[in-house]
Amino acid sequence: MTEIIPAILAHTEMELRAKLAALPPDAEAVHVDFLPRGLLEGFLGVFSSLDSQNLARDKLRLEAHLMLPHPQEYIDDLVKAGFGRVIVQVSEEPHQMFEAHQHLVRLNTAVPPEAFADLVHEWRKVVEIAPSLEINTPLEVIDSFAHEIESVQLMGIAEIGAQGHPFDPRVIHRVETLHTKYPHLTISVDGGVNKKNAKKLAVAGATRLVVGSAIGEFYGR
Repeated sequence: MTEIIPAILAHTEMELRAKLAALPPDAEAVHVDFLPRGLLEGFLGVFSSLDSQNLARDKLRLEAHLMLPHPQEYIDDLVKAGFGRVIVQVSEEPHQMFEAHQHLVRLNTAVPPEAFADLVHEWRKVVEIAPSLEINTPLEVIDSFAHEIESVQLMGIAEIGAQGHPFDPRVIHRVETLHTKYPHLTISVDGGVNKKNAKKLAVAGATRLVVGSAIGEFYGR
């Protein structure tokens, strides 16, 4: 069975609260993107008070997708805020995200495989740490630690950091290849997912689909 997980990308605490309140009532999990321009400390305070927003924190599973420099520095705070899965960008070459704020800023937002494996070991008994691979990152990047993780996320868009980017069909073959090589892994796809391509992704082996701008297609909003 394929799980549909609503994705939240917010730039202010007010926007985050509004999007949390607008989650489909039958959603069992939420995927939250943390970007360099996000106020992470304030955001975590919002999740620490989910009960006050009439959201059953014990039933809503939280997963964080860290797309910001030095992601390892935020894992402890995410755990304290109730997150059960932390997704970290992994690449042999640090990913360069560009953020427009009067001028362009170049930021390294990925960790190398060796450093990611260290995170898995450090947090093994506390929280699930999962890798996220961009569309052009070789699948072999997880080979050294694939036997130590539960899940992996594959990006379904060519440019990360925003919702609404077009789906990149190359990810379908990547899902199929990864599922064949590591059948024990739960495979998530994040980016560009809609009702039209969801079935193809599921057939290829994806069992968790993260949906942003097209969430109404699945929950009928």
